[in-house]
Amino acid sequence: MKKILIILLLCSSNLLYAQNSFTAVIKDDKSGEALIGASAIIKQLMLGATSNANGRLTIPNIPDGTYIISFSYIGFIEARKEITFPLADPNEIFAISLEPSGLSLGEVTVTATRTNSRIEDIPIRVEVIGQEEIEEKANMKPGNISMLLSESSGIQTQQTSATSGNISIRIQGLDGRYTQILKDGFPLYSGFSSGLSLMQIPPLDLKQVELIKGASSALYGGDAVAGIINLVSKTPTETPEWSVLLNQTHKGGRDVSSFFSNRKEKLGITFLASQSTQNAYDVNKEGFTDLPELQQNTLSPKAYYYINDSTTLSLGITSSFETRSGGDIFAIKDQPTAQNAFVERNRSSRHFSQLRFDKKLQHNRNLTFKNSFSYFQRNISVLDVAFGGKQLSSYTEASYLLPSAHNTAVIGVNLNSDAFRENQRLNPLTRNYSYVTAGAFIQNDWRVQDNFTVQAGLRTDLQSKYGAFVLPRLSLLYKFTPRWSARAGGGLAYKTPTIFNADTEQLAFQNVASIAPDVKAERAAGANMDVNYNGVLFDEVSFSFNQAFYYTRLKYPLLAHADVNTNIISYGNAPQPIDTRGFETNVRFAVEDFKFFAAYTFINTLKRYDPEQRHLELTPKHKLVLTLVYEKEKSFRGGLEGFYTGQQYLSNGQRSPDYWVMGLMGEKMFKHFSLIANLENFTDTRQTRFGQVVLPPYKRPSFRQIYAPLDGFIANLAVKVTLK
Repeated sequence: MKKILIILLLCSSNLLYAQNSFTAVIKDDKSGEALIGASAIIKQLMLGATSNANGRLTIPNIPDGTYIISFSYIGFIEARKEITFPLADPNEIFAISLEPSGLSLGEVTVTATRTNSRIEDIPIRVEVIGQEEIEEKANMKPGNISMLLSESSGIQTQQTSATSGNISIRIQGLDGRYTQILKDGFPLYSGFSSGLSLMQIPPLDLKQVELIKGASSALYGGDAVAGIINLVSKTPTETPEWSVLLNQTHKGGRDVSSFFSNRKEKLGITFLASQSTQNAYDVNKEGFTDLPELQQNTLSPKAYYYINDSTTLSLGITSSFETRSGGDIFAIKDQPTAQNAFVERNRSSRHFSQLRFDKKLQHNRNLTFKNSFSYFQRNISVLDVAFGGKQLSSYTEASYLLPSAHNTAVIGVNLNSDAFRENQRLNPLTRNYSYVTAGAFIQNDWRVQDNFTVQAGLRTDLQSKYGAFVLPRLSLLYKFTPRWSARAGGGLAYKTPTIFNADTEQLAFQNVASIAPDVKAERAAGANMDVNYNGVLFDEVSFSFNQAFYYTRLKYPLLAHADVNTNIISYGNAPQPIDTRGFETNVRFAVEDFKFFAAYTFINTLKRYDPEQRHLELTPKHKLVLTLVYEKEKSFRGGLEGFYTGQQYLSNGQRSPDYWVMGLMGEKMFKHFSLIANLENFTDTRQTRFGQVVLPPYKRPSFRQIYAPLDGFIANLAVKVTLK
């Protein structure tokens, strides 16, 4: 017995002697910052550790041998390293760098707030759609950004016309005219030019999309009652990039897009060219188009001159031309007859410039000058009714960024002009306007402590017709731990009255009177708060969670009134406000090659001025987005999506059915090209399954409100060629 005990003791001492330890410091590959809570796991041994506040971790009790150690952190690409034990130097500390992945927001720089800060350091709540997600949606719908935006929580893309197929965007329940759309910080889509805007923006040249929800006029002035969407373009890189995307749908849609980018020494260039066509298509065989006939062309060259390391000058020009026709499909494909006459034809052209000058000064200060001119022309004809007009607008801004140890301040001034001229030969009503708005703004991010930041902003606008607007904004960010944080904020906004909205567009702007002198600008006040968590579950599941709450009150909302004698529609201010409140819940998981995203939105929007029908039409209380993605980097990507839309109140007081829309896509990646297959809405959910949309008489039909898709199931195949 003693001999056995001695042998066991000797064996155990040898085993103890064979135990090793592994120590590493985990850092962000781009910023060099330590990653707190990163994981290192030896799966063969079921051993692991989590990094501390300095990014350091130690795995003890490792037997001799060769093992693969996996390093992971939420939002970063997993790294693996093969290590043989015992180590040549038992005290060696390994330096491990992890690269940010598509789930990471840590290295995203937000430009819409003008401070160019990282997203996790900004007190105002900003959501960013990254380049990976943009590319995925561009492969599925290359012609415009409607699909890209529809999958974000709190955002609803609403088709507003059964004939033209136009789409409006609603943020937190408010109509599309209350959302300000920017391109690289330039407000280019407002007033008359907001019509068809979402349908005329191809996504191939986009780097990221920034979403700010809630009253935000303190940033860029009017229109931002519901929020801001800033489309950020790609910039030239020293490695040339050339992408070509070819897409074909089974319902007669075709897209050809190309993007080129390159920088050589002091000169850089980006160039986007896009063409989209669609054959007139009648999905439910009732004789009217569910997909209008479309021809759309876009050219967007942009040149950069890098004067020196601290000075950059850029100039871009974008031009798009579009014709679309919807209505009686026989009249579109052949010629209108007495029985088949109803056709809505739209012809539009859009041209805008973007001039920007950036000068970096001492102490990281920065001077920026921006200028743009925009020209938009559109003509609409429906039977014997016609409308045409031109809009010329400009935007000029100068700003100065002053960072310091604990403050980052921006001060600036801007001047906007907006003039509309209607073709009087087509309509006797005079609805011309010409506005000038001068503004001054100041904003400061004050880092009170390392974990507490206050952002305060103030803008004053002087509008040539509607007077002065003082617009304060305040936001707070508090980081409880490196994983937990909370934001809260609020601000004011305004919207100058306009006849150009989704309702009057369906009438081709006929019998719509100009805005009366006594009509006030709409004003809004909003507040929001959210709680965020980023962490790792079970040592290998990346997890993020965001819970947001919001409230917005819109005072003096525009309300249409039709004169029973003349049938002229005029606009006035409602006596009571519109209130919208709700919450959004966003959850993301990532484990190995799988990512899962779930977003639930609850919206309750009430018209206080209408006690009989208090709920705002076409605003679902419940919306759910579910996305599952499998991706082998540079090899294959597949995704399954589900979208639930709850019941919506209609103008007649009834409620629409709720419905699901499902999608499935796959992309096989090769060295220089990808093959994409997409089954959009493979459940073939469409409104015509619930009831008629087009109502007789078909010579001069009327249309029900649109609350669900009309196009149904669409399959598309695409080829994307990328050369770098």
